[in-house]
Amino acid sequence: MKIVRIAFLIFIMIACEKERHIDAGLLKHEWILSHIQDTKTHAVTYYPSDATNKISIVFSDSSNDIGFSGVCNGGTGKYSYYSITGEIKVTDLTTTEIGCKYVEWETYTVQNLFYASRYHIEGGDLAIFSNGTYNLFFTKK
Repeated sequence: MKIVRIAFLIFIMIACEKERHIDAGLLKHEWILSHIQDTKTHAVTYYPSDATNKISIVFSDSSNDIGFSGVCNGGTGKYSYYSITGEIKVTDLTTTEIGCKYVEWETYTVQNLFYASRYHIEGGDLAIFSNGTYNLFFTKK
């Protein structure tokens, strides 16, 4: 009987842990970069309207993969997050390295995803706050 109670408690702990990680607002949506904000001065710079491609990210819901699509490059990485606290961490993000106009926006995005500390979703907008140079702001496609 004691083993059954222990197994039940472990099951409840795992189920609660899994539940607190689910944020349907974040997952399976394509998020398009709209602007960045300097973390020190709070100055906002909008993504160039004449860029041929948009920068986007997608968080998978089953394998903790993050997909990145840039102006001229793409890649994948891993992420973890806690919807209750809004903490987020991106690791192992690798991308191709093709040069093109506005490729610096890919650098801003990738570097600051590595320094991501928390996120916030409001309606169709996603903010990823960084301990790096720029906070990243996306809109849901």
